[in-house]
Amino acid sequence: MCVTRPGATLSPCLNLFIDIDHSDQTMTTAVRNYPESNITLGALCMCAAMLGGSSIDVVVKALAGDYPTAQIVLLRSAFAIPIITFVVYQSVGLAALKYAGFRWQLWRGLLTAGANFGFFYGLGYVPLVMALMLAYISPVLIVLLAKPLLGEDIGPWRLCGVLVGFAGVLIVVQPDEFGMHPAVWAIIGSAVCWALLSISNRALAGKVSTPVLTFYTYPVALLLAALLTWGQWIEPVGWDWALFALAGFGSLIAHGFAALAYRYAAAGLIAPFEYTALIWISLAGFLFWGEVPSWAVWVGGVAVILGGYIALRAPA
Repeated sequence: MCVTRPGATLSPCLNLFIDIDHSDQTMTTAVRNYPESNITLGALCMCAAMLGGSSIDVVVKALAGDYPTAQIVLLRSAFAIPIITFVVYQSVGLAALKYAGFRWQLWRGLLTAGANFGFFYGLGYVPLVMALMLAYISPVLIVLLAKPLLGEDIGPWRLCGVLVGFAGVLIVVQPDEFGMHPAVWAIIGSAVCWALLSISNRALAGKVSTPVLTFYTYPVALLLAALLTWGQWIEPVGWDWALFALAGFGSLIAHGFAALAYRYAAAGLIAPFEYTALIWISLAGFLFWGEVPSWAVWVGGVAVILGGYIALRAPA
């Protein structure tokens, strides 16, 4: 568990980022100590987290037509780093950043950069709901990659979930229409990066605090984005600055409410509420861009979600 630095006081919002024990046994025990009525609160927190995460996707899509992907990643990271640095200082102290394992954090930083660049680039060309459905393949990839990287058994039912998930991706992508567009492959590549990032989090469970892990997801992306933005900077105008700030704050808000949600209820009870993001994304896509997902996107998306559920919940 993360121990708060003596004398440090945190606001309720910043307390969301204090580390919680990553081990399954401790998490289960902690959850069981909450009264049953808190399941509702946990679900509401997860819905709030998904609303915050969806706002990032909407903002990025709005900015993608006027700014290069690298600049969006750059400013999003620039707004987020001061906040997460303050959170680290208040919760575990800045000295904790020295003992996080440089190679691990460099690897995680590169994965985060790949995930951000891939998904943000894809949002500029792919409808919102389609992009989100493709991103939902990440849980399936986690199960598939956990075997060679962590030695975890897959088992026939989990393998079935993997196959169902990939079949769903093929339905969503519709190769004849979108399959060759680099934006689709960028989003799938982003999902691969997120899956590898999640596996790295599992490997570091109980070794590095959540605020420190969160901090190291930003600097590498910031540096790479700065290099790629060099000579291509476009001065933001008017409310665009506010949108860039929202993209930075939204990721921290989403992370905080998600962490709080898992404090109030077991993962299996509130994880389905992650899919409430589809509500916000569908509404935003229709209201702002007139996007109406095709039947293939919905059918394939259901297959992707079902495959992810089977892959994660089935016995090994």
